[in-house]
Amino acid sequence: MDFKAALRETLSNVDGAVGAGLIGLDGIVVDQVSSRSDFDMTVAGAEYATIVKSARRASEEFGIGTTNEVMISTEKTTMLMMTVGKDYFVALAMNLDGNLGRGRLEIKKAIAKFEKEL
Repeated sequence: MDFKAALRETLSNVDGAVGAGLIGLDGIVVDQVSSRSDFDMTVAGAEYATIVKSARRASEEFGIGTTNEVMISTEKTTMLMMTVGKDYFVALAMNLDGNLGRGRLEIKKAIAKFEKEL
């Protein structure tokens, strides 16, 4: 499967999206796309993998189920992350005025494609 094509489609279908990546929970980026030359999911992916793993661990320890989605909003960007199977997640970075609902929908569509291959 062409992971980059699925990520590119996700990015192009979400207003305000600046980058998307398929990332392993080990922090290694499987593939990524960006609409800005100064945005690299490689560094963000490694850091956010730690957060996704911590959220998963906390959810399981509290007995509230498996974490499926994590969102972090900063002064400049919203990062939406959804798990793919047990070893990966998709991250979508958006400007603060980005369409969050559309971002969630497009990530779910990409996840369906990725799960067939991973």
